[in-house]
Amino acid sequence: ELGQERRSPVFVKLWEWNYNDVARECQEFLGPNGVDAVQVSPVVEHILGPNWWTKYQPVSFGLTSRSGTAEELRSMVAECRQAGVEVIVDVVLNHIAYPCQEAQYPEEGMPCVGWNGTRFGNRKTAGAHGWDAAGFEHFHHNQHGTPYFNCGSGPPDFDCARFGLPDCTYCDMYGMPDWNTGSQAVRDMHFRHLKELHDMGVSMLRLDAAIYESVPDLAAVINRLPWDYVYQEWWGEYPPEERSTYIGHYRDSEYRWKVANSLAMLDPARLPEVLDLKSGVFGLEPEHSLYPITFVDARTDQADQRSTIYKNGLEYHQQQKFFLAWPAGVSVLLWGGFGWSNIRQGPPGCEEGQQACRAAPVFDEDGAPQCLPTPTQSPLPWDAANRRGWVCEHRWEGVAGLIGFRKACRGLPITQTWSSAQSDPTFHVNLGRLAWRIGEGCFAALVRGHNTRLPRWFGQFGSWPLAGTYIGLPQGRYCDVASLSTLHGWDRTSCPREVVLDERGVAISGEVPDGDLLA
Repeated sequence: ELGQERRSPVFVKLWEWNYNDVARECQEFLGPNGVDAVQVSPVVEHILGPNWWTKYQPVSFGLTSRSGTAEELRSMVAECRQAGVEVIVDVVLNHIAYPCQEAQYPEEGMPCVGWNGTRFGNRKTAGAHGWDAAGFEHFHHNQHGTPYFNCGSGPPDFDCARFGLPDCTYCDMYGMPDWNTGSQAVRDMHFRHLKELHDMGVSMLRLDAAIYESVPDLAAVINRLPWDYVYQEWWGEYPPEERSTYIGHYRDSEYRWKVANSLAMLDPARLPEVLDLKSGVFGLEPEHSLYPITFVDARTDQADQRSTIYKNGLEYHQQQKFFLAWPAGVSVLLWGGFGWSNIRQGPPGCEEGQQACRAAPVFDEDGAPQCLPTPTQSPLPWDAANRRGWVCEHRWEGVAGLIGFRKACRGLPITQTWSSAQSDPTFHVNLGRLAWRIGEGCFAALVRGHNTRLPRWFGQFGSWPLAGTYIGLPQGRYCDVASLSTLHGWDRTSCPREVVLDERGVAISGEVPDGDLLA
């Protein structure tokens, strides 16, 4: 009923896209296809360098970066909001950049230079606005000895107990100077940065390194503004109640692995286990979780079934389709990124040795997106997997159609399943096949895929002809929305793949392709 729809937020992360391209994508694809929000990489000035982590080493709260100028950022936010797409900014409030080699000692002043020219050094920055200038008193540091050094937190164990501390909120993560977020001066500075974002129309936040900031320190800054959605970078720890109450949601890093494990790695006899999937990390309730299909630190250099990345080809695509077709959870985050040959690389246009680089355009001169085509095999061929270009996984065939499916069907009860584990012959299907009906009007089915690099005893399962299968929906001709590349301009009179049911709810025609999903 109108006004009583279930919340089913679908977000898309456009990883390192420049602001002009993000604005265009909001207008031409995300908005028309029902995406609720777009997440962009950190927007503040950062260090020089070509790597992805360059953007996670801020040197000021200026808003000009390799993704575009402050004016382009404001324009992008306005255009996305006009298209009905909210904007999530990945904010870095825990630390500033690791000092350059020339600034390892205090007497060397501020010899380091940020992307937009801001000078910074060891535990100090000149700032881009004046109000964001900071000295050693604005950072945590050794209480006994020089103020330019501090305890460190990093691999392999990220253990700060050896410093006599209860947690790592005081220490420098990976050696990057840790803001003294208990200081009112620092809190006011951070609030001023967030207010600038909020005033331009940013309504949602991702909190980078959230676990390294205490709940009171974070709450004192973010809760001075009315955000629509806040979620924290999270690594699987049990969520403290006060963090859930006062900060926000959590990134659930486990859910996507459970999907990949069931659909690509387990013996196919265990495929029906995915029908029991309800959540990811133990203790994280679905209502408090954001389920990303992948994230930066979960990537591998090459295709790996344990990692949900585009290099896995059709297997990855089936997994992102399942994210949308399965009714569990509330909020999901899809991915629209770029190709890499090693995981250190930044976006196309930023290659090794290029310090003041800019992300290459996604769209060509004619306005066509230069994206990797929808994969047809697992894994991707070597050349495609290592191509330094835009991948745009969120644009692959069927994703747009399934966003609408999720909004219509998420949260409804599972009313019937079909699997090889069923004893009832009406609902028993061959190994490697799976189907589920949601409520009384939604149906989805899949066929387990085949990995050419890792052949298994069961080989390929082949396509699944649905003719003769009892589905139980009303008689009619149905579009397989998992075959639609976009809803924008769709006339609803034809569909790449269709299913026809008779008056008994039995399929007359329709087919689930090998390694794919139908809905």
